[in-house]
Amino acid sequence: MDYTEMQFAFKVYEKALNKRSRHLFRTPEPVRDAEEARYTLQMAVNEVLAETREVASMIRTSPY
Repeated sequence: MDYTEMQFAFKVYEKALNKRSRHLFRTPEPVRDAEEARYTLQMAVNEVLAETREVASMIRTSPY
């Protein structure tokens, strides 16, 4: 793995941690523990990667 790949992986990891933290913060207190077990870091990583794929597709199909 080269530096660029490591940097990309770290950025995805950071974004996923932030996304999960925001999600859990917005979850009502009584169900937060259950939601913490349900909404895993892997789910957040998959969401970040899906957003990245969407942006890459938009860039690829852009006429500019």
